[in-house]
Amino acid sequence: MGDYQVLRRLGSGGMADVYAAKHLKLRRDAALKVLRRTPQTSQEDLQRFEREAQAAASLNHPSIVQVYEIGDHQGTHFIAQELIDGSNLKQCLQQSGQFTAKDGIEILRCVTEALVVAHKAGVTHRDIKPENIMRSGDGAIKVTDFGLARVLSNTDASAADLTRAGLTLGTPRYMSPEQIQGHKVDGRSDLYSLGVTLYHLLAGQPPFDAEEPLALAVKHLHEMPQPLDHARGS
Repeated sequence: MGDYQVLRRLGSGGMADVYAAKHLKLRRDAALKVLRRTPQTSQEDLQRFEREAQAAASLNHPSIVQVYEIGDHQGTHFIAQELIDGSNLKQCLQQSGQFTAKDGIEILRCVTEALVVAHKAGVTHRDIKPENIMRSGDGAIKVTDFGLARVLSNTDASAADLTRAGLTLGTPRYMSPEQIQGHKVDGRSDLYSLGVTLYHLLAGQPPFDAEEPLALAVKHLHEMPQPLDHARGS
């Protein structure tokens, strides 16, 4: 794919597949996030995909996955980004069970520092959850997938439309009440999602759950979660 040799498939998300690759000229490992083309793929999808790269590429922090470039190879759109040798926190939870308080505090520190950088740059992630936080083999914590990020730019007339389109793309299990209700969100919404994520990691289960997304959303609006010490069984 252009200057990249695709090596193996790593996984897939809501709108893209991810592959391990190597840049043939630079001899640099990369993760290629390739937009999945379907008959339903719209120009709005392409704009949202590009917005992910633009938002992430504008941020510089050790706990934010670095974006190398955005490309288009024979009509196939992709983002080349830092390849993390490790697992996301949902995978870690499935493999090892609930996290210790010490690990939870370290994850909280790293992700909060990353979000401070993003929020100062006017970028709201909008989809903080265990799947979007990676832990590398050496223990480094990395926030990835700014696909739902809203860049707060007065010069970007399309931002409002993309935000409205993205409201249903968040993950209800971790969404803030204001995001669920379709209100304007800012960095405080990310902090709510981070709190839900941390609860899930420490308790081994999310604070709210339901089979239907709407029922789950209602719980975020009207219910209180079980105290964390009870959820941890301690």
